[in-house]
Amino acid sequence: MKLGRVTLVSGIDTGVGKTIVTGMLAHQMRERGQDAITMKLVQTGNVRSSEDLEQHRLLMGGIRFPEDAAGLTAPQIFAYPASAELAARLEGKRVDLRKIVRAVNRCAAAHRHVLIESAGGLFVPLTSRKLTIDLAREQGWPILLVTNGRLGSINHTLAAIDALIVRKIPLAGVIYDWAPDVPPEIDRDTPRAIRRFLRQRGLDVRVENVSRIQIPEPRPPVSSTAAIAYDRSRIWHPYASLKDAPPVRLAQSASGDEIELADGTRLVDAVASWWCVAHGHNHPAITGAIRRQSERLSHVMFGGFTHEPAIRLAHKLADFAPRGLDRVFFADSGSIAVEVAVKMAIQYQHAKGRTRRTRMLSLKGGYHGDTACAMALSDPDGMHTLFAGMMPKHFFAEKPRIPFGGRWHEDAAASIREAVEAHRDEIAGIICESILQAANAMSFYHPAYLRLLRQLADENDFVLVFDEIAAGFHRTGPLWAHQHAETPRHPVTPDVMAVGKALTGGHLTLAATLASGKVADTISNGTPSAFMHGPTYMANPLACAAACASLDLFAQSDYAAKAKTIETSLRRGLEPARRLPNVRDVRVLGAVGVIEVERLPARTEIDRIIDTTGVWLRPFANFIYAMPPLTTSAEHVNRITSAMVGLARCPPGPPPADGGFHE
Repeated sequence: MKLGRVTLVSGIDTGVGKTIVTGMLAHQMRERGQDAITMKLVQTGNVRSSEDLEQHRLLMGGIRFPEDAAGLTAPQIFAYPASAELAARLEGKRVDLRKIVRAVNRCAAAHRHVLIESAGGLFVPLTSRKLTIDLAREQGWPILLVTNGRLGSINHTLAAIDALIVRKIPLAGVIYDWAPDVPPEIDRDTPRAIRRFLRQRGLDVRVENVSRIQIPEPRPPVSSTAAIAYDRSRIWHPYASLKDAPPVRLAQSASGDEIELADGTRLVDAVASWWCVAHGHNHPAITGAIRRQSERLSHVMFGGFTHEPAIRLAHKLADFAPRGLDRVFFADSGSIAVEVAVKMAIQYQHAKGRTRRTRMLSLKGGYHGDTACAMALSDPDGMHTLFAGMMPKHFFAEKPRIPFGGRWHEDAAASIREAVEAHRDEIAGIICESILQAANAMSFYHPAYLRLLRQLADENDFVLVFDEIAAGFHRTGPLWAHQHAETPRHPVTPDVMAVGKALTGGHLTLAATLASGKVADTISNGTPSAFMHGPTYMANPLACAAACASLDLFAQSDYAAKAKTIETSLRRGLEPARRLPNVRDVRVLGAVGVIEVERLPARTEIDRIIDTTGVWLRPFANFIYAMPPLTTSAEHVNRITSAMVGLARCPPGPPPADGGFHE
């Protein structure tokens, strides 16, 4: 059987054994060491007390939910034995599909397999507008179909399979059971007829008797020695050498906040795979959206074409973005989104007749990406000094010195004001990372800097660009980091904003540059009127579908509260590091925690901490940091902080010869 991360167990009728099959599957999977959990889509009838609920748990294989998902055996329970829609209506209630999907996603984030027993058959109504099969298609859940040998079952089974084919819903397998009131000849013919039908439809799907269910064995550990040896000799990794390559681990799969290695080891992902996996790895809502889109349109050039995922995503981004930033340019990556933002600023000034305004004002300590223009805007004394000769020259103000939560004083504005005064006629715009200076500084600065930049941009008609690629989507708490600087009467909205990373929940590469009508209209009324940029994979449909699903997840749950919960745990867990001799500072904001040390421990010590704690850390320069998925459990946040403090306790290693920005 081809079970997915989430599999819906549905029947061709009531009373065909869905509950028994679901429980048996879960039991066998657990016996073989596979992490499986079961739940009902909706429970109608029979469950009216805690005793009934306990009996239901026993039928479902005796599986209990984790503490943080207690009560999710069935997200919604109605007393009347009818369809979910009717049972809810008879109680004066309604089926809350968002609540059901949230429950499924919570379980999928915590377990390798989720088996959902459907509420009746595929065409049972959940609401007045949605059937069970509709929800399965929207969520990308494969279907395990349960049938038997009773009269009419072949017809019902084949009709159900055809309905799945038409809707492009994966069929995980067909399970049939012997029916005591049916002659053996007819009972034996049922699976034969189903297999013949599947072959005619070109489907390679198993049809098994309930008494002989075969759960695929877990894949044996991959022999990784040869693969890693080839990797180390032929494949460059980020900021790494081919001659003296740093150690790598062979990842096999990932789910929730964990990465599984080829040898079966699981590592808690403390850095959200470079800050992008906001909802956890391999989220079923996002992978389902990608799967459905891949069956329709994987890519088409955006020059001369458009498509529904891009249009839908633009609508959603306009709803999420600060008011007025409703003009969207889709980019391949965060670095490209920054390049596009800078080109917008320069083309805006060109359209205004200010052809000398071709340079940007940036902040020292910042990081905007690894492409040429993005490097040129990053800290001039940071990781890209090797390429100084090839980069365009921009203007820099001093690194923000007043930390987040510090006391603001006007002396902090002197460097920025001096740069504006000296180069006003050459500056096209101002760019900064909002609040969080990430890869070059790992620090949080005072929100008053953003208010100052907005004021200077207004006074001089500069284009104000906020880089929210790392800090956006609740990483620092609010939806956008620059909202820390806003008051009810004084919004601090940029003219252009770059977003990425968590945009697709870390499932595919995509970024976007959002512009105001003022910027977009000025460019469009200039010469040339066309904005001069166009990547090959611009607005890739698969990535746009993933981003739409990711934004839906952000809309369905209180991610600001999730970030606050993680912040509380990070503050508590990292506090002991302040007393350590090698530690300069400990700072936390939202779902970001940083221990700044005098010098990082040796590479061998870092690997030892990773191996002994089961926490994936990626320290660099002088920073031991965590930016975990926003869905990370409290238990795993505690493991992360324990590993970070343990690493900070290790003796400092030798000083790096090159600044230590790479491993």
